[in-house]
Amino acid sequence: MSKFSNYLKNLIESSGESIAFISRKSNIERTSIHKALTDERILPYASVQALAQHFKLPLDERQEFFRLYDIQLQGEEAYENRQSVCDFLNSLSTIDFKMPAPPKVSTFPDSDQFIRGEYAIHSLIRSILIYESSHNPNAQFQLFLPPRLNLTMELMELWLNNRTFSVNELLYFQASYHARPSVASHEDIKRLGAVIPLCLASRGNYKPYAFTSQALMIYPLNHYIITPQCLILIADDLSVAQVIKNEQLIFYYRDYFLSLLQSCELWVQCSSNILDVLQEYITGTGPDYLHILMPCPSRYITPDLIKKYMKTPDLPYDTMFQLVERHFSVLRDIQNNYLTIFTEQGLADFVKSGVLQDLPPTYVPPLESSDIKLILTKLYNELENGTITCLIVRPTILHIPDYLSIYINSQTGLHMYTTNSFVFGAYACDIHISDPSLCKAFSDFFLGLPGSPMVYPKEETLLLLRQYILQLP
Repeated sequence: MSKFSNYLKNLIESSGESIAFISRKSNIERTSIHKALTDERILPYASVQALAQHFKLPLDERQEFFRLYDIQLQGEEAYENRQSVCDFLNSLSTIDFKMPAPPKVSTFPDSDQFIRGEYAIHSLIRSILIYESSHNPNAQFQLFLPPRLNLTMELMELWLNNRTFSVNELLYFQASYHARPSVASHEDIKRLGAVIPLCLASRGNYKPYAFTSQALMIYPLNHYIITPQCLILIADDLSVAQVIKNEQLIFYYRDYFLSLLQSCELWVQCSSNILDVLQEYITGTGPDYLHILMPCPSRYITPDLIKKYMKTPDLPYDTMFQLVERHFSVLRDIQNNYLTIFTEQGLADFVKSGVLQDLPPTYVPPLESSDIKLILTKLYNELENGTITCLIVRPTILHIPDYLSIYINSQTGLHMYTTNSFVFGAYACDIHISDPSLCKAFSDFFLGLPGSPMVYPKEETLLLLRQYILQLP
């Protein structure tokens, strides 16, 4: 028996009620409950909701009830990956890309001494990063960090305050990474959650490399950071670190690091040129497949609308027009498997502002109310007819970052583009991930959303769209 059926059985026994009584009160067929108890049938989500309400489950028991139901519905591994992707999106949604300037560091820390304790090591590294990035324009850093050492915030605060430097990092994966390359681990998805903010804040100046070789230096302080002026050796458990300013040793480590890069794969690729980004968007969109996280009115942008709104102050008009029209025509031509997922806040913002979040306002100013209404009406009709799948997420369960347009294509990978809500604007940095295991994890997540508790049902989505359409003149 599954954990869910056991949990349901215990709820029924604890209540002292008969299945016939529960069936009448919850409006669920008695045979459905019997078959759910023996795992012959999986109850629909509405029935599980009705049972939770009938038993008046407190919040913690209700969460466990639905967790076990989701595991039964998806399988334990798929459920864990789905939760990891959900946590990934929720985490990205909370990131603030506006950070105060770091403190000034006027002197370089003493070298050759040992620094003990995790807090002291973290503080030392931050001070060196601040000093080096302020005294060495266009500095380059090479990182191979212990798993427990997370420098995301330290690096972000520098990039977000216009420090110009670049980072190459080796991300070490265990040998088991290759054992099942089609299955992403929870740690891989969690690690991606730390990598993406760095890619965005650096606008492509952070490059993470997947490293699976066992050819590591045999040395007590196995991990290291190479800066222009020093080498920081770090113990795996963060118990001790050492700063070394020996030029020969720095050169040796840097040369060794660069040799390792030759056998590594760039895990995430970034670019920021708008023409290149548009071309990537077109190339990455399949002719019959699009799963995208953001309101996607671009499907309903016609050549006439492009001519009405598009400006190209610093680019050749014809080149830009052809790329933009090609981009929109690819979306218009998709006949099957078109899935757009967004928040009600994103929909409300589009109605209020008329801004196409995935194009810079420099090139496309806000749309007029009449055109917004036409676009939403087309979206409503296609959703009602079943031509596309349009999902609005429940804000109590799932958050999606408004500064990213995220879409998945089984052939080309996982793609992320910054929108106008990003601190540096739309197309400031686009991210491409071809790792098949991560692509599968995200694809499974997207495909599992329809009918799940993470999104509103179709009827409720249609109702919300109708309300916003009626608001427009």
